[in-house]
Amino acid sequence: MTSTPRVAAVRRDAPIARATGRWPFDPSGLRFYYGWVVVVVGTVGMVASVPGQTAGVSVFTDHLTDSTGLSRLQLAIAYLIGTGASGFLLPRGGRAIDRWGSRVVALAATVGLALTLVGLSFVGPMNAAVGLVVMSVGFGCLRFTGQGLLTLSSRTMISQWFDRRRGVVTSVSNSFMSFAFAASPALLLALIGIDGFRTAWRLMAVVLVVVVGGLIVTLYRVSPEASGLVLDGGVADRDAAPTAIGTDADATRDEAVRDRRFWAMTLPVVALSSTGTALTFHIVDLGREVGLSEDEIVRIFVPIAFVSVPVTLIGGWLVDRVPPVFIAVAMAIAQIVMYVTVGEIDRTAFAVVAIAAWGVSQGCFAPLTSAAMPKVFGRRHLGAIAGVQMSAMVIGSAIGPALFAAVESSLGSYRSALWISAVLPAAGLALAISAVRR
Repeated sequence: MTSTPRVAAVRRDAPIARATGRWPFDPSGLRFYYGWVVVVVGTVGMVASVPGQTAGVSVFTDHLTDSTGLSRLQLAIAYLIGTGASGFLLPRGGRAIDRWGSRVVALAATVGLALTLVGLSFVGPMNAAVGLVVMSVGFGCLRFTGQGLLTLSSRTMISQWFDRRRGVVTSVSNSFMSFAFAASPALLLALIGIDGFRTAWRLMAVVLVVVVGGLIVTLYRVSPEASGLVLDGGVADRDAAPTAIGTDADATRDEAVRDRRFWAMTLPVVALSSTGTALTFHIVDLGREVGLSEDEIVRIFVPIAFVSVPVTLIGGWLVDRVPPVFIAVAMAIAQIVMYVTVGEIDRTAFAVVAIAAWGVSQGCFAPLTSAAMPKVFGRRHLGAIAGVQMSAMVIGSAIGPALFAAVESSLGSYRSALWISAVLPAAGLALAISAVRR
């Protein structure tokens, strides 16, 4: 069911558009549709989540092991615990978005992320037990506020402002975010080079509160309804009573998670979150297993990006025109091919297929996480529904590296872990096919 710009009846369980959508200025008085501003600032918000993302944490790993005295394995265990715990908390964050709006939740997430960075900047030598507790809590706060709430609230806000162009708009936004994430390790390393990792985290905290927090307070808006506008453009009747976001036909969170289409679209992105994080985490070791040097194996990420960006844009265009489960089918098939061929990436033909399949899988990720849920289940309870999907993704990203390490340790090869990982997209493919036939 696709949300429409008509005014919805106000039910007791419906999130009502609040007057704060016209503060500190009224978007309905502008000569252009304010949704385009939302796209820009929402993308900035997602990029600002980098300190809580794997790309943003990884460059600080060696500094943390040196300063705390923890081993790389102990730090990885703390990262697993913290990431997993944050994933279980995210559904509450999704419900908070529906209740309080993206602006309030994004601001709270930004302040929380900044405080976490400042707190971690003071870590020093600790024994193993204390270190595991402290770093688990620290990583949990980083992942919950950054990877979780700030990303989820910003992405949800962008989806609330569009219907007809939602797929294209969210895919363009996610493409910019992908480029920013790819560039972030080099930029963060340069920042660390100025005066160490502690100063780098403190400077990032200041930027988060002053710059990003200021943008959120000033420019974030919950929805068109909250700002006296109509979805996709137009000014609402100023004398009308407050309206609910979405329509009464929109699914609740419980209805969505009981729908096979939800899991058909969620299992492939969870699988990629899990396996993609695991492969990135163990990429050098995987290269060693197949006979490739560190330089040779890490080079695969560049062509993957060249494939994924156009696929993201094409997928965004398609999700506005075809049932999203078709994109889930494509993503699941691409992942199965990817998992079969990555283990043979030392051979040219397999490398070409693996890179193409990985790029297609990654390109389908954005349409299924940004545009698919509001198109299928509506906008009224979008935060809660997207929160469940995000929770599953975060938990998957926590389990993936540990699963690959355990399989490699017991069976002596990452290829077995890749075969095991293919089960999840295969299950998603079966659900997607059954949903298409229904």
